[in-house]
Amino acid sequence: MKTIAYAGLACAALVLGSCATVPARHPAALAVQSPPATPEQSLTYHVFMGELAWQRGERQIAVQQYAQAAELSRDPQLAEHAALMAYHLDDDSLALKLTQRWRLQAPNSTDARQLEAVLQTRLGDVDAAARDFEALLQVVPGYNFLLIGEVLGEEAGAQRSLPVMQRLVGAHAQSAEAHFALAQLALQAQHVELAVSESQRAAELKPAWDQAVVLQAQALVAAGRKPEAAQLLQARVRRAPGDLGLHLAYAALLAEAGQDAAAADEFNAILKQYARNPDALYALGLLALQSDQWAQARSYFMRLLATGQRRNDAVYFLGNTAEAARQFDPALQWYQQVDGGKFWLPAQVATVRVLLQQHKPAEARAYMDKLVAADPDDAVQFRLAEAQLFSDLDDNQAALDVLAQALVENPGSNDLLYSRALLRENLGQVAQAEADLRLILDRQPDNADALNALGYTLAVYTSRYQEARLYIEKALHLKPGDPAIMDSMGWVEYRLGNYPEALGYLRKAYAQLADPEVAAHLSETLWAAGDRQEARSIWGLALKQYPDNAALLKLRPRFTP
Repeated sequence: MKTIAYAGLACAALVLGSCATVPARHPAALAVQSPPATPEQSLTYHVFMGELAWQRGERQIAVQQYAQAAELSRDPQLAEHAALMAYHLDDDSLALKLTQRWRLQAPNSTDARQLEAVLQTRLGDVDAAARDFEALLQVVPGYNFLLIGEVLGEEAGAQRSLPVMQRLVGAHAQSAEAHFALAQLALQAQHVELAVSESQRAAELKPAWDQAVVLQAQALVAAGRKPEAAQLLQARVRRAPGDLGLHLAYAALLAEAGQDAAAADEFNAILKQYARNPDALYALGLLALQSDQWAQARSYFMRLLATGQRRNDAVYFLGNTAEAARQFDPALQWYQQVDGGKFWLPAQVATVRVLLQQHKPAEARAYMDKLVAADPDDAVQFRLAEAQLFSDLDDNQAALDVLAQALVENPGSNDLLYSRALLRENLGQVAQAEADLRLILDRQPDNADALNALGYTLAVYTSRYQEARLYIEKALHLKPGDPAIMDSMGWVEYRLGNYPEALGYLRKAYAQLADPEVAAHLSETLWAAGDRQEARSIWGLALKQYPDNAALLKLRPRFTP
């Protein structure tokens, strides 16, 4: 959605003689003054006060002032601006009220109706949201289910959006696109079985639609049914051997399923036909990186760079290959060439990491401070990355210091609190970790990640197992297919001595997430349940893949004959 900077009335206010010498007082103090008497003066006053508050960082006051201005104005642009300000501050109720005023003033605005539908979704009004989206489908040329799914996923979140999309699909049961959009949202929300069934229905309704088959394969992978996914795409590729997109999807699925050799064969087969295909070169470079074949990876990424496509991807991973070979100066040169795209932030973080590896902590901190100063909107992400770097170097105190200072500067950030809680939990600071997680839940009672982390922390470090189970149950209700939450539920059931229930959750989690900690939990539960052969088998396979993992090594005294 577009954001329009509404400056007209603010500029008018700035030229008023009475405003030319406004004393430098706190905006909160200014905001409580009585506005001028006439409607025109009041309108100008509220816009001016809103602009002043916004410039001084008093976002909530600014929104309230603009909301009052919008109530006095018939200008749809002012109502739009006020609605978007409230929306970006997550004041959904006020944003909805302002959006409805915007719609009254601009009844044909697609943006207004779409924002209204998004806000209704965020507020849980499924019927109203579905009605608005249905109206957009009927009256806006080119508006479709795929666009609705994209908007909902980005602006309302997949979990909250599912009921709305299900309502729409119920009214359009024969639309392949409707089922496809629902499957995409279900996959994002980790409702994997729903994603499987809906993508399958989309493919049945539109048999020639390769994208539906690819989505079905992705859903099968997420459900732990990788062999079925591979067979599905393999059959499709054989029926359409010249379909480059389908062939790429099949090769990518093989890589995702861990069949690296087969994936490499498919990507190389693509290169035989399309020697400069950037996607195949990129994928082969990643596969080489995963197997620590640095020279081969560098060759693929240099070839990718020569195509002129995916340039930022190529130079970022060339930095990776140089860093892996401990060629730090070339690595820095490559990273500094990343000037945009999804790897821009990782490249900045990698630059700091390389400086730390060169034993230049002062330069590393200065570089990160410079990034924060240049881009305050991304300050939280930069500080989270900085803390992670120190944590990776086992300098946990430095990581905690970074997060503490970042929370002083961004006290409302749940992401910072969550990161600090996990770090404190790893350091055994259970009470402090619990306090951070409870603060998040005071603000966001339905934060599934915080609920899961709190439940898991209590299950591991205390005997408050029933309480832990309640938190994890709620998290699992919010994210039914999340393997990390299923692992937590399995572990708390193990702590309670409910081994059959624990194994049910842990097997599902391990099928989706072959993580060493999940493997350790499953192995330990199998051992306790009496199945020592399978316990040793799963533990041994995981240990081969992750020989330094602490959770697996902890089991060695018991599992080694």
